[in-house]
Amino acid sequence: MLRFLFKHKFKSALCILLIAVVVVAGFVIYHGRDLASPARRALQDYHTVILENPEAHGISIERLDCLDGKVPTLIVEPDSQSVVGKRGELLRSQTKAKGVQLSEHGVIVKTVVLLHGRNGRKEDLLPVAERFCAVGLRCVLIDMPAHGDSPVQLVKFGADEWEQDLPRAVLLECAEKFQFSADHAALWGMSMGGSFANSAVADPKHGHTWSSLTIVCSFDSLQSVLEAQSHSSFLTDCVSKVCQSSGGADISQVSPALWVKDVTTPVLVVHGKEDQLIPSDNGKNLYHSYASERKRWIQVAEGNHSNILITPMPLYAEMAEWILQR
Repeated sequence: MLRFLFKHKFKSALCILLIAVVVVAGFVIYHGRDLASPARRALQDYHTVILENPEAHGISIERLDCLDGKVPTLIVEPDSQSVVGKRGELLRSQTKAKGVQLSEHGVIVKTVVLLHGRNGRKEDLLPVAERFCAVGLRCVLIDMPAHGDSPVQLVKFGADEWEQDLPRAVLLECAEKFQFSADHAALWGMSMGGSFANSAVADPKHGHTWSSLTIVCSFDSLQSVLEAQSHSSFLTDCVSKVCQSSGGADISQVSPALWVKDVTTPVLVVHGKEDQLIPSDNGKNLYHSYASERKRWIQVAEGNHSNILITPMPLYAEMAEWILQR
């Protein structure tokens, strides 16, 4: 009887162990592959509303497939023939209240390249572009690799040479096509897009392209963020190996805090105090890593990773002032 019970308990324990191994293996494989090639986000209704009637939002939109078709791009400009939308009017009044002199609607004073976050797409940033256009900024919206309509299947968070140069190369192609100056352009990146932006400004050959940098809810080290989420360095290492073997990045090498240690570009770092996906401490560590003497930290008290751009805080006015005056 005792032998039977022992065998039964042993088999039960073995089954539980095997199930745990399968679950952990599934977790590692899923997340490793998803980091290398995430699920694509479809167009949303609010995207379509703006795309089909841009003049109602005070903007015009042009499309261009850049870099031999690898980077679908939107060029969003203020439309002088239409009226500024409600979002734009609010930003104009808030920006003027900060003492910034604005040109008439439709006059473009600068270009800013906008880089979306992981699992996003360029159209997610149309409401951001609508606001920035209202204060005279031309906005270049890019589908990041393995996102949106990009034909590229893998993403490395800006950790390889092609991805590092991607924002600059797209800017130059758009400038040539639509006959505008690429000089003194600004760079703006959110979350994963912030990693790409940090890689771009850290480029020793072309980092000087950018007059200013704005980073929203991004990280100092991808590995530290994943370890905080999984509560295990072992699991993170396993996920990294799967990601790398799937053609993605070596997670340990995605370290913007190390990339930017010599960056002197003026940088504004924005982070939500309530961000659970990328904790505020990661953003603060990144902020302290820049060599630039012209840097500013903004913590949004009610902000988390999802609502950072839509809290009551007049954050767009802070960002617009930063971009326009540098």
